This record gives sequence, C-alpha cells and structure tokens, in this order.
Amino acid sequence: MIFAPASITCIFSPQVEDDPRKSGSVGVGFTISKGLTAEKSNRTTINGEERNFSTLEHVIEKAGLKGVKIESELPFGCGFGMSGAAALAAANLGDMGYIDAADLAHIAEVTNFTGLGDVVTQTFGGLVVRKNAACPSMAKLERFFWDVEFDFVVMGEVSTKDVIGDDVQRRRIAEAGRIWTKEFLKRPTLDNLFHCSNSFAKETGLLELVDDAIEAVESFGGKAGMVMLGRTVFAVNGYDALKEFGAPFKARLDCCGVRRV
Repeated sequence: MIFAPASITCIFSPQVEDDPRKSGSVGVGFTISKGLTAEKSNRTTINGEERNFSTLEHVIEKAGLKGVKIESELPFGCGFGMSGAAALAAANLGDMGYIDAADLAHIAEVTNFTGLGDVVTQTFGGLVVRKNAACPSMAKLERFFWDVEFDFVVMGEVSTKDVIGDDVQRRRIAEAGRIWTKEFLKRPTLDNLFHCSNSFAKETGLLELVDDAIEAVESFGGKAGMVMLGRTVFAVNGYDALKEFGAPFKARLDCCGVRRV
C-alpha cells in the first residue's frame, strides 16, 4: 500500500511547454500528514465508489495496472493536490523506480491540466520551494522541515483547469508567482510564508475567494492563507475562527513525501 500526502500550494508560477517534463510551476508548497492510500485492485474505486478521471487513467494505463483502490482522507478539487496524490500513489504501485513513477505522475497531471507542481512537492515532502518548472527527476528545489500544526477549512471547489487553462490569467499568475517565491526565499520563515502567500493571492485576484475567512483568523490573532487552488484556508492558531466557515480540521507538516506503508 502506498501513502501520498496532500500538497498545500501557497505560491505558484505556471509554465506550460510542449514537453510535459519541462512543464510545471515554480513556487512554494508543503505536504501534510493527511492524504490518501492506494493499493492494486481489479477495478478503480475512490472511497468505495467506482470513479476515475483522466489523470489517474493515464497512470493506470502506463503503469500496467488493472485498477487501484484509493482511500482518501480529503476531498478532490479543493486545493489539496489529491489528483496528484492519486496519480503518484498509483504510479508507485507499478513496476518502475521511484523517480520514474514520480515523473509519470507529473506528466499525467500536466498533460490533463489537473495540477502543475503538486507531484514534485509530494515526491520529496516537507516545505518545498520549486526553483524551476519541471518533473521530479529534473527539479531544482530547496526543502525546509518545520515542526508545525496547521488548521484547515474547506469552503468549496475551484477548477484548476479554469484558472491555469486561460493564457492571460496564467501569464499574470506566473509573473506574480516568480516575484513572491523569490521574496519568500529571502526569509524562509513561517511568518513570511503567510505574508508572501497572501500578497501573491491578492495580486492575482484569487484572495477574494477566501478573504472573509482569512480576516476572521487574523482578528483572533492567528495567521491564515489561501490554499491554491481551492476555496480552502490554511492557518496557524485559527481553528476556532474557522468554525464560522465550515468544519475545521488539523494536520501537521509532513516531511517524508510519498512512501510505502
């Protein structure tokens, strides 16, 4: 059985090329202690229901699997990188090396516009600064390992394809993402992560999807930011304030990445 952690993207700068191995995103994200597990099966199910999607189908076919049984702790489409997690966990069930499986999952994500940087973050684990847009085997990155517990609340879905599939929007996000990734690297602290994440989200117009929840956390003395891409908020010392917006939960920063369990 393979466990793949959820990926929380804070800042991203998309770059889409003809070669999916050289596509992805520069940016900042981290893995958490919640995610999903996958094991071989004769059919494909997610939390007991027969379900599939293009990214996962791509991996299943290339990895030579009949199907996979996925059990997910978190919803798809809400910014947790679960499509990437499913692809990565499934790829690791095939008969191939660790980094080849990671590249396969990344290519499937990029080709189907379900994600750009999640698989790189989920492959290595921790807080990951992606310094180039590329598949895991070609990735240049810095990693940080913090002992921190985050609070989360999910308020709805955002279609990754709707955001990164539009050329004008993608260029605007790309420019802001490069700037705020560099700003974070100047001072890679938890406080600066929230500052740079919120500055990026505000500059790109994405913050308005969750600004009420972020303001509520800050009014209680906590810090909060937007999970890209979803109507989801991550916070520190924000659990009580987030109750107004849904059912909050806690998860720790995970420093191990995808692994066999």
